Amino acid sequence: MSEEKDMSRRKFLKSGILAAGALAVGTSIFHTQVAEAAQLPEGEHCAPPSFPYPYVQLDPEKAKLDGYAGYGKSKCSYGAFEAVIGQLREKIGYPYTHVPTQVLGWGGTGGGGWGTLCGALIGAATAINYTMPKSDADKVVSELFGWYCDYAFPEFMPEAGKALEYEGPIEKSVAKSPLCHVSVSVWCDTSGLKAESKARSERCARITADVAAKAVELLNQFHSKNFKAVYKNEVVDDCMICHGKGHSLENTRGMMDCEQCHTDVDPNNLVDHIKRSWDLL
Repeated sequence: MSEEKDMSRRKFLKSGILAAGALAVGTSIFHTQVAEAAQLPEGEHCAPPSFPYPYVQLDPEKAKLDGYAGYGKSKCSYGAFEAVIGQLREKIGYPYTHVPTQVLGWGGTGGGGWGTLCGALIGAATAINYTMPKSDADKVVSELFGWYCDYAFPEFMPEAGKALEYEGPIEKSVAKSPLCHVSVSVWCDTSGLKAESKARSERCARITADVAAKAVELLNQFHSKNFKAVYKNEVVDDCMICHGKGHSLENTRGMMDCEQCHTDVDPNNLVDHIKRSWDLL
């Protein structure tokens, strides 16, 4: 009889412990849901937030560190995006608490490995557009891209012993293009290293840091009404006199440096180029 009582007591204690555990888990989930719900403004549980999202001044140096760390998690596009959105999430909360920064993971290596637009620019430009209308974002993004084309990357240097892929200084290069494959190829020619080397990957991590910081710098300027576009490419302006909108040829668009790809054009002898364009040779 005593053994039966002892067994019953054990079953009771066991079931009680399990029930208490389930209650604790349920309570934890409940509190988590309440905390998440508390971040939403009253009455907007289902309605999407108004656009653009709010902005506060951010720290460019923190953006560098976060962008660099983000590259280590999911490469350049995510790294630059998270470096900006992450700070806004910390400082503002909703609606940035509902922005899944992982969605920019596709932009690494110039978008799915295609080497088109530099992934760091993809992430940074997307973050910029969250905080302002498209008409303004176009101007700020254009300034970011222009800066990228002329900047000697990388500037950022991680602390000793904290590099992701490669320790020490890395050869700098000026891409003259916002394209991933051009940026990498120019650097490979300058450094003599391979595109799949750890040094190249480290370079891209450091570029992500530099781009994230520049994006924050431009955002701070814009939202404090101190932004002024300064980038200008006279080569492109000259080419668009014939090739641009409303002119005689009107057969191209864009703002990238023309001479980098169109090496057959001699800027000192445009007469022959014009004759070829009009089939006059």
